[in-house]
Formats: sequence, structure tokens, C-alpha cells
Amino acid sequence: MSPDRTTITRAEAIRRRKEEDQKQRDKLTKSVSKPRLAPAPKPKARAKVERPTAPRGSSPSSSRWQRRYDIAMSSPYGNVRSLNAPKTSGISINLPHISYGPRWLSFFIAIFCLLDLYLMLNVDPFIVHNADISGNKRVTTQQIQDILGIANLPAAYLDSAQIQNNILAAFPDILTVQVDVNIPNNVVISVDERTPVAAWQQNGQTVWVDATGYAFPPRGQVNNLPTITAAGAPPAPTNIDPTQVIGAKPFLPADLSDAIKTLTPYLPKGATMIFDPQYGLGWNDPQGWKVYFGHSNGDNALKLQVYQTMLTYLSTKKIQPILISVEYPNAPFYRVGQ
Repeated sequence: MSPDRTTITRAEAIRRRKEEDQKQRDKLTKSVSKPRLAPAPKPKARAKVERPTAPRGSSPSSSRWQRRYDIAMSSPYGNVRSLNAPKTSGISINLPHISYGPRWLSFFIAIFCLLDLYLMLNVDPFIVHNADISGNKRVTTQQIQDILGIANLPAAYLDSAQIQNNILAAFPDILTVQVDVNIPNNVVISVDERTPVAAWQQNGQTVWVDATGYAFPPRGQVNNLPTITAAGAPPAPTNIDPTQVIGAKPFLPADLSDAIKTLTPYLPKGATMIFDPQYGLGWNDPQGWKVYFGHSNGDNALKLQVYQTMLTYLSTKKIQPILISVEYPNAPFYRVGQ
């Protein structure tokens, strides 16, 4: 290829490139001068890709203007009103959303419990006025009512164990107490009184004694209750509890209490029962002597037989004794006066 041809080709390339540039300018001028119907919203982001300028001597097609691309991006907020939408002059009020869940159920349960508690502590159907008492004979119902201290109190406040202790502390002659507190206002009390077997007189004081040897103050009237005149203190019982603070306390050994029950039916008419710390339990015979059967209930049937045999012997011998002891049936003895 000749030098002239090469120079012509470069010149022609430059000319053609200038023509192409002019055409692009004309197109841009026309596009700017054309009126637009409505302004398009400004895009949030614009991606513009430009190619580098074609190097010198490259083909005419590589120097064209690059196309522009507008990419529509999603709104960062979920519910955004369009920029072109008309604005309303009204005031919008957003109300709180209320949901009904387990917390609401707990709230209503708590309100119900508080209301129920108020009614149980203040309303008359739940207030106790008196108690229903049964089983008492010598202790009157009014005496028990007076020491209860439950009048005009709510039933929910009452403690059955405390009521039981109050009754036992006030009335040692009561053996057992059963207390039931029932809603709304019912209190049921059942008592079991001790049954005395003898009245024990010692040092100017009198106590009643039951079959188990427990002593308690006399109350009321008991028919055919024997009276024992004691010259001294009886043997100490083995079942004493030093920690006991309420109720009747052991006074006689249980064996001695059984002896009282055994000998009472054989007590002669007009005789009085006696107790001597040395000779034990016996009686004053109207014929002028004292008979003793010891401190226990063992062999009392045999002792009575020996006593009757001795009376027959003494009557035959015309002996007037002042004391007969059959505490030991195998070795009885009698004593006569000087």
C-alpha cells in the first residue's frame, strides 16, 4: 500500500468520525427541545455505564455514545404514598390494637379472687355467730360458747385446732373435742366428757377421778359417786407428761383407779371409802373397823373372799378388830385395840 493511500484513509476516518459526532449532537438537541407531558419522578438510584473513549485509530462504531439505563428501586417503606398522589386534609387517628390472650384471663381470675375474698371476710352469710355443740352433759352449751371467741368472725379466719385447744384448756373434764368449720358460716363441735368413778378428798380439796386416773374439777351432779377420804398423797402415776399444759393430768395410777371400780359395788351400806399411803385402798366399816385391800387391783376377788373368811373367824372368836388388811391374800392380818 502506498503512502498516499494511507494518508487519505486516515483523513477520511477523521472526517467520518466528525460527521458521526455531529449527528449525535443533533439528536441530543432534538430530544432536549421536545416538550414532555409529565415530569418523571426522580429515580432513587441511577446506574450509568460508560465505555471508555475509543482509542485513536479504532473503528468508527466503537466511539458511539453509550446508552443510559434507569433502574426503578423498591421503596424502603412498606406503605409510602406516591409523590404525585393528592394530599388529604383529614386527621388520621391510629387506635391501639387490643388482643385477648392468657394475660387477660389471668387478670380476670385475679379480680374474681379478690372479689370472692372480700365477700368471705365482710358479707353476713360468711360471718359466724355461734357454734352447734353436742355431746356435753355437765358442761353447759353456754359455757362452751363463752370461751370460743368466734362470734361475728368470718369462717375463713377460724382455726379448728385452736378452737379445740381452747376448749380442752378451759374444761379439763372434757376428754376429746371434734371441731369442724364449714363454709359459709357453720361451726360444729362435738365433745366427749370424762366419766368420774370417785371423788377424791385430800387436804380439804376435792377432785373427781375417772377410770384412767385423770383428775379434774367437780362439775354438776353425779348419782352414787363414791367419795374417798385420803390420809395422804397417792402413788405417782407412770404416765405423767411434764410438757402437758392443757387438759386433765394423771393423778392416780391406772391400777388404783381400776381397784376403785372393783371395790365400789362391795362397799357396805353406810361405809365410806378411805385411802392410806401405807395400807392402800379400803373403807370404814360401820361395825367399827377399817379394811384395806392394797394399792392395786390384782386378786381383788380373792381378797374379798379372804376378808369374808376373816370376818367369820373373828365373829366366832368374838374378837373386835380395829384394822384388817388383805393386801396380801396369802398373809392377811388384823389388829385389835388396847
